[in-house]
Amino acid sequence: LDAAKNMLIYILDRKFIDTNYRFIHTLFFPAAMVAKEYIESNGGGGVWGSLANTQFNFPWLIQLASVTGLWGISFVVYWFSSMVIWAIHKKIRKENYTRGVFAYATLLAVILVYGVARYNSNQSDKLNVVRTAGLTVPTMGFLESLYEDVSGKKIRIDWKISQSSSQLQEVNKAFVPFIENPDSANFSRSFSSLKKLHDSLFGLTQKAVSAGARIITWSEGNGLVLKSGESALLQRGMGFAKENKIYLLMAMAVIHPGKITPGKKFIENMAVLIGPGGEVLNVLHKNKPVPMIENSEPGDQLIPVIPSPAGNLSTSICYDADFPRHMRQLGDKKSDVLFLPSGDWYSIAPYHSYMAAFRGIENGCSVVRQVSGGLSMISDYRGRISLKHDFFKEGEKLWVTNAQFGHVPTVYSSIGDLLAYICLMVATICIIY
Repeated sequence: LDAAKNMLIYILDRKFIDTNYRFIHTLFFPAAMVAKEYIESNGGGGVWGSLANTQFNFPWLIQLASVTGLWGISFVVYWFSSMVIWAIHKKIRKENYTRGVFAYATLLAVILVYGVARYNSNQSDKLNVVRTAGLTVPTMGFLESLYEDVSGKKIRIDWKISQSSSQLQEVNKAFVPFIENPDSANFSRSFSSLKKLHDSLFGLTQKAVSAGARIITWSEGNGLVLKSGESALLQRGMGFAKENKIYLLMAMAVIHPGKITPGKKFIENMAVLIGPGGEVLNVLHKNKPVPMIENSEPGDQLIPVIPSPAGNLSTSICYDADFPRHMRQLGDKKSDVLFLPSGDWYSIAPYHSYMAAFRGIENGCSVVRQVSGGLSMISDYRGRISLKHDFFKEGEKLWVTNAQFGHVPTVYSSIGDLLAYICLMVATICIIY
């Protein structure tokens, strides 16, 4: 289907080349491609198909996201290819093409000058420095125990395993009897592994506190727990936060036991923010569960903003950040930092973390992305990375650093996806023409 959509755009673009190919016709191809990206971004895949994601390592260009969102970046890249074809066409026909090339070059120069200025801007007076930590306890041990309880066989799971691996599919089947009837007598190893997981989470959290961390986040779903044990785990977290006077973001996956039927949602994918007084400040359920993969009910589509001495704190979960329209709440509510507990796998790391950094550029805030199975990262309102931590390196999955949080107003927060709407209009008019 995607190939057919691309083919249609190329065929229509060819129509312009075969007729009186004027400079204005070069706008069709980038407008149509951006329109396609925007329409797809509102579907189940978010912005995974956006060309702009490939430009993350060009920091001057990606500052354009603070004005137009991803759409301006994609437009400039697509328009370059269209301009090259147009210039070649004109040169073969011995017609003048310099004014058109100069117009594009001038626009690109303005964009890059803006990007240089913004990327090198110093907004330190607007930023709070906060001792922050992120941690992950790998859950592979639990999966191995679960598989042994069900099959009676031992297994060793490679942390870099593919999501389509037959071995992982076989291991995941062991979840079914556990979810349907999690009897401690039949799953003694699994329950022991869960207890060890929880103890390890609080053990690493204590290490972070000892290193001076005042805000600590777990990775997505790391607090794996049955519904019957949810309250005890939360109480433990509340007591820990109160005792140590910290903010603790407990990212939890709460399993609701019972017969699995088609379409049943049996997992709560949630992030619970606990304050230094031991009180629950916010409970967020993942707003955008991954289609056909996550059996969890979506949240209320709201991104919270919690005032604190460290600034306005926001939380969301992993895949939520792949939807720029949804994440515009960060700019509207003047969030200083987005905490984004996430779960990736080897083949999409570190790219998914880079994608999330664009939301900080668009909305003028920092992004703290703590990841299991990928690259944990802190980026600021410019997408400038201050910390990277690779899950696949040896050692504990814990980092502690002085992070800068703060909100910087952006044009994108005001105009939103205006460029995408213009591209939709231009593409429609060209198709009718």
